[in-house]
Amino acid sequence: HKRTGPRRPRAHAAHPRATVALQAPPAPARMRVLTLVSALLVPAASLLLPRGPARGGARSLAATTNIDPPVRVGVIGAGRIGLVHLEALSSCADAQPIIVSNPTVSKAQAAAEKFNLPYYSDSAEEVINHPEVDAVWICSPSQFHADQIKQCAAAGKHILCEKPLATDIPETISAINAANAAGVKLMTALQRRFDPNFARVQRAIAEGEVGEPIVVKLCSRDPSPPPFEYVKGGGGIFKDMAVHDLDMSRFLMGCEPLEIMATGSCMIDKEIEQLQGPEAFDTATVLIRFENGRQAVIDVCRQAPYGYDQRAEVLGSKGMCQ
Repeated sequence: HKRTGPRRPRAHAAHPRATVALQAPPAPARMRVLTLVSALLVPAASLLLPRGPARGGARSLAATTNIDPPVRVGVIGAGRIGLVHLEALSSCADAQPIIVSNPTVSKAQAAAEKFNLPYYSDSAEEVINHPEVDAVWICSPSQFHADQIKQCAAAGKHILCEKPLATDIPETISAINAANAAGVKLMTALQRRFDPNFARVQRAIAEGEVGEPIVVKLCSRDPSPPPFEYVKGGGGIFKDMAVHDLDMSRFLMGCEPLEIMATGSCMIDKEIEQLQGPEAFDTATVLIRFENGRQAVIDVCRQAPYGYDQRAEVLGSKGMCQ
C-alpha cells in the first residue's frame, strides 16, 4: 500500500538526572530523552550506501550535494515498540522511514499516517524486499526475530533487531552467522549504553569517582504487563526484559560474568502461569558474580503501579553513584 499525508507534531520526553552520592562534579543536567533508536542511529549512520539516480529520472541527493543521504528504513511491527522506533526515526535527520508492516494492516496504515510514511503493508517480506529500503528495523514478536534476520541478510539489508536476537542459543548463533556471511550489519537494540544517565554511572566507575566497585544494582519495572500473546513464545522475562539489565551489568563491570543465579515467580498476571519455564514469570531476581570478583544484583517486574522505573546504582570504596 502507498499513502501520503501531512506530518503530525511529535511529543518529547525528558530523562531524570543521574545523582552522585560522593564529592565529585555534579551529574549532567537534565537531558531530553533520545528514544531508543535516535540514540542507536549514531552507529547506524554508518549504514549509508551509495545510490544512483532516483525514480522518475530525478537526480539523487548524493549527486547534487556532499551530504550523505539518510538511511532509508523499513520497520517490521507497528506495536508499542515499533511506534517508539518510528517516532525516533522520524525525528532523526540521518534516517528516513519508508515502510511499516503489521499483520493487522490497519495498525500499519495508522502508523504510516501518523509518521507520514509513503508505504505500509501486512507483510514483513514486503518490508525486507522493498527496493527503497537500505536497512530493516525488526520490531516483531521475539519468536520471529531469527528468521527475519536471515531473510534480511539474504536480501542484503542491514538490520537493527529488537532484543532478543532469538529465543534460544542455536538460533541466535545461526542468525549472527547469516548476517556475517552476507556481509550486512546486525545490531541489537540494547540502547541503554547510549543513555546519558547510564553513561554517567559507567563514567563514575571508569574515572575512579566511586573508587573500586563493590556491588552494582539494577532495577527494571514496567508500568503494566504485556499482553498474553506477547509473553507466549517470547522466551520469558530473562530474554525479553532482563536482557537489558544483564547487558548493563556487563557494561558497568567491564568484564564477563562467571556465575549467575536466577529465580522468578508469577506475582502479577496469573494468566501466564499456564506457560512453560520463565514465560510463566512476571517478577524475577538475578545475582551475578563477575571475573573481577564483584557482584551485580538485578530485579525486574512487569508491573509498577507508579509507572516506568529504570535504575542503576554502583557502590564503591569511595562513594555511590546512581
